[in-house]
Amino acid sequence: MVNECVILADSPGALTELCGISTLERLLRTLQRCGIRRATVFSSTPDPVAKELARPSWARAQLSLTLRTREAGPVKLEQIVDIWPRNSAATSLLLVIPAGSVFDPRLLRVLASQEAPAVLVDSGARRPRLQTLIASAPDTARGKLCGPALLAYQWASAQNGLLEDALRNGVERSNLTALDVSAQPLYYVSMRRKLRPFWFPVPSPSNEKLAKHVLFDSIQKGTLDIPAWFHAPIETFLVSRLCKTRITPNQLTLLCNVVAWVVTILLATGHLAWGLGLALIVGVLDGLDGKQARLKVETTKSGRIEHWFDAFFEISWWIAIAWHFRVSGELPRAFDYLLLLLVAETVDGLAKASVYFTTGQVIDELGAFERFVRLVGGRRNVYVWILTIGFLLGAPAKAFVVMAWLQVATAIVHLPTAVGNFIRNRHRFSIRLRGLRRFAALASRQCRYGDIFRSRQAR
Repeated sequence: MVNECVILADSPGALTELCGISTLERLLRTLQRCGIRRATVFSSTPDPVAKELARPSWARAQLSLTLRTREAGPVKLEQIVDIWPRNSAATSLLLVIPAGSVFDPRLLRVLASQEAPAVLVDSGARRPRLQTLIASAPDTARGKLCGPALLAYQWASAQNGLLEDALRNGVERSNLTALDVSAQPLYYVSMRRKLRPFWFPVPSPSNEKLAKHVLFDSIQKGTLDIPAWFHAPIETFLVSRLCKTRITPNQLTLLCNVVAWVVTILLATGHLAWGLGLALIVGVLDGLDGKQARLKVETTKSGRIEHWFDAFFEISWWIAIAWHFRVSGELPRAFDYLLLLLVAETVDGLAKASVYFTTGQVIDELGAFERFVRLVGGRRNVYVWILTIGFLLGAPAKAFVVMAWLQVATAIVHLPTAVGNFIRNRHRFSIRLRGLRRFAALASRQCRYGDIFRSRQAR
């Protein structure tokens, strides 16, 4: 896996702002998340580029940057050779990327993982709107030349002339592997949907709206429940405004959790109208942090903890509303239904976990029936809608009962799917289980050796 690259960054293309950040900043953040550790920024306009790089940015703080100046004009291959990292010359591969374009992280990851020189091309952008967006990219016999390339020192040092011409000739003469965007998998695991990997040069003013549409579409997860269908356009509208501010995903997460715990208090004290109203708002707020993080490439590993926060306040809602129904006398057996709900959620959670553990997919992605269950099955957003409808009809306690039995039905439907999946993929389960055991044993040994080392130091 390559961990070093050269970024071709010239103003104004590299500094064009799109959805709150420049294309150069977007590329740097993406490269950090692709495992790149060092980057040489090569520019014929060093002053404005240096100013951009000097801006504080926690989202790329782990990326070591060096700014190098070149002569104005098209990039020549010998210029790349002159700044080639000397500690890896003639052995390692070097990633060369233009900062005047936007790239799907999947494309950069797959290019950086190649073991031989390769060039990213696109032979299949057939949709008219996408063709308009990438029309300015150079053509080759294998398709549009996207820009990024993985080069070997020996090949690069033997070439002369413009970089673009060398890449085109290398692809057409099969000296360089043509890594075709159209041949990449459509299914995006983390987004739970099929999404063609995207890329496009800095858009002209007339194409800026189309470029933003591509980016906003790329941050929308698939396999939604019915309430989420209504939330999605509202979230996108809000994020299109938030992305131009300094508000971070973590701040949005904090806001969502504060409002969510206010909902708990309101439900427990019997203020159902206010509580359910805010719960509906939480349904929208809960999607903003993830979309903001994906749009501005501000994702972090710690962002996964947010799901645990969601689980805590979600359970607190059901406990609070059961408490209110029990104390008020509206549903004397409220805690029985609460227990039924929590047990069914636990069983359903285990079924989902077993599928994800063996296949790497959530259960809702396995087929059309499972996607239908996701639409109407037991989930927080669906529960809030059921409770709200029950409240408007004057029967919120009955809605709580319906909610509990819906979760039971969801668990019952998911169990056969999980069992069947386990039977079909039990070999994967055993392989993953052995891997976890080896990892746990290794971690245990490292901790033990660390304790021994620290005890020796203490002596």
